[in-house]
Amino acid sequence: MKRKAVVFLTALALLAAPAVFAGDGHTLHGVGAVNSSMGGAGVALPIDTLGGLLLNPALATEQDGSRFAFSAEYNTPTNAVSSTVPTPIGPFSGKTDEAGDTALIPAFGWVHHTRGSNFAYGIGFLGLAGFGTDYPQDRGNPLLAPQPNGFGRVFSSYTLLKVPTVLAWKLSDRFSFGLSLNAARATLAADPAGFASPDCSGPFGPCYFPHVNNDSAWGYGVGVGLYYKVTPTFALGGSYNSKMTFQDFEWNSAHANPNLPNYGTSRKIKLELDMPAQAVLGLGWTPNDRFALAVDYKWIYYADAAGFKDALGFQNITVGEIGAQYKATPKLALRAGYNHSEVPIPAERTFLTVEVPAVFVNHYCVGLGFRATDALTLDLAYYRVPNSTITGPFLGPTGPVPGTSVTTRSGMKSVVATFNFALPQ
Repeated sequence: MKRKAVVFLTALALLAAPAVFAGDGHTLHGVGAVNSSMGGAGVALPIDTLGGLLLNPALATEQDGSRFAFSAEYNTPTNAVSSTVPTPIGPFSGKTDEAGDTALIPAFGWVHHTRGSNFAYGIGFLGLAGFGTDYPQDRGNPLLAPQPNGFGRVFSSYTLLKVPTVLAWKLSDRFSFGLSLNAARATLAADPAGFASPDCSGPFGPCYFPHVNNDSAWGYGVGVGLYYKVTPTFALGGSYNSKMTFQDFEWNSAHANPNLPNYGTSRKIKLELDMPAQAVLGLGWTPNDRFALAVDYKWIYYADAAGFKDALGFQNITVGEIGAQYKATPKLALRAGYNHSEVPIPAERTFLTVEVPAVFVNHYCVGLGFRATDALTLDLAYYRVPNSTITGPFLGPTGPVPGTSVTTRSGMKSVVATFNFALPQ
């Protein structure tokens, strides 16, 4: 009976949405090489097309002409999960490294502002998340033992493409206002489907989780942004993006427990996973033509977003960002940045978020930009997120289970390349 109880408690660990490996909670800390190398900062610093589309629509009024950006990020996670359960002969422990491949995350942006005009507009196709988990079945790890004793192989994949349409007005020489109409397309896969209730033979198991393939959903929201030049060299900026409400993900699956009479019969599974609201405030300082500094502070409101607030139990987080750019020559710009994010997963929820190891804390970022022609600049970035961990107990119907633990480790490294085109008018 004790062993069956441990098996049942282990099965609860996949009651979560599929994983998203990124940087600030479940999203990337920045988009494009410039914004990424600046630690994601830039809500008040109009030096980058993709960063402006992501952070503050009001910045579209601050760069003349037509500007295009094409970007690709190559991101490699360094994740692992370990678990421990008690047995009559002592603790049974195991650790498994994540077996996922390097992910490719694309981004494209276009902004147009006619010199002297009070109006600017643009559109972006911004990959904000594109990672997942791929833990192999592992008899040496209680969590990943074959079903029904564990989960077997754990695979999850989540990709999200945000499409902001930006409209901006220059209301005075110092003040600009921007509006962003946001759409997004997300794709979700998980095997087993940990966010669905398991098929259990009794109160203590054995339990089996159903299987699902990919499904996609649309989400919608709005954003507003402000940009104010306090002096010719000092500016303030802020933006707010509302929660993006998504359609339900919906799959046709089947009951998975061979010990039940409904085994193999049809079962429909649904999940709503919204994009949380986000607010950013920051300052930009450009004392001369060669140096620029950005400092931002960000709030991400997970506790109000379906899926994150209930299935995962994420809490609201804050993020601090700082980035600097120095133009060593007219053709070469050097950049560095730092990003510090709180962890949205409470330690006591570690057990319930095995597929969502959003445990990223410190981001160390560097980059450079090379102006190849008057119209073309090649920007490169590299950032590293050292491994961080959270640990919590197994959770059962009556609370934490003595003698058990689950530890999630997350880290990553990434290279970003962006081609920026400027066609002044």
